[in-house]
Amino acid sequence: MKFTYQYKTSDGERHTGTYAARSRSAVYDELRAKGIKAFSVEPAPGFLNRLSGLLGWRVGLIVLFAAIAIVSSLAYLREKNEPPVVEEDVFLAASRRQIIGDTAIIEAGIKSGWSDVFPEEGERFLASFAIPGVPAGVKTTNVAELEAALKRKVAIAPDDSMEAKQIKSMVEGMKDELRRYLSKGGTILGYGERLVERQEQELSYYRRIKEEIETAAKSGIPDAEVEAKWKSCNAELRNMGIKLVPMPEQE
Repeated sequence: MKFTYQYKTSDGERHTGTYAARSRSAVYDELRAKGIKAFSVEPAPGFLNRLSGLLGWRVGLIVLFAAIAIVSSLAYLREKNEPPVVEEDVFLAASRRQIIGDTAIIEAGIKSGWSDVFPEEGERFLASFAIPGVPAGVKTTNVAELEAALKRKVAIAPDDSMEAKQIKSMVEGMKDELRRYLSKGGTILGYGERLVERQEQELSYYRRIKEEIETAAKSGIPDAEVEAKWKSCNAELRNMGIKLVPMPEQE
């Protein structure tokens, strides 16, 4: 994937360049090794370039052609007056994501492993890794607790809050993820280790993006460029399901 980067020389003059690497982090690291301290790295313009960065060049093309085929199919169905496809209720989706709702309730749930929703440790452990890029509330458990969790299904009750419905659905999704992992020869212990590793990588990425945006805000570049960087970086976080970085105070 290609990136454009900006840096300043000792005389204060700003320069722009283009660099190909597997990720924004790799651009920073490789440029730093060459003695260049970039203060801004952004994906180069172009849909295919961004798609190749997310999925790899060949896979990106396959996805692009598949998307074109899907759009064409949907257009054909509309012409044939077929009924529209009803999307899955966002509150019942099982995929890992940020929860929608009351911020105070969500923050309390994250800290406790959603102990007010899940009475058992196995579910509280899984809930702690259900939201991308947040510190885990329950960081450890044992194999027996997760084995027991796999035998249970935590149903959504009619009086559940918006937040509880979402975290219950996500935890059941993680149980399915664990079952798939086990079916491919993995172990419960190995799955737990991978959850911790994935969450730490997401947290690290969020912190780095936050630092980049704050550094840009303090670098003296025009406000419009800071805002553009903020939007670009948050778009990357959004694609990964990680919470967004607030706009920093500019000096």
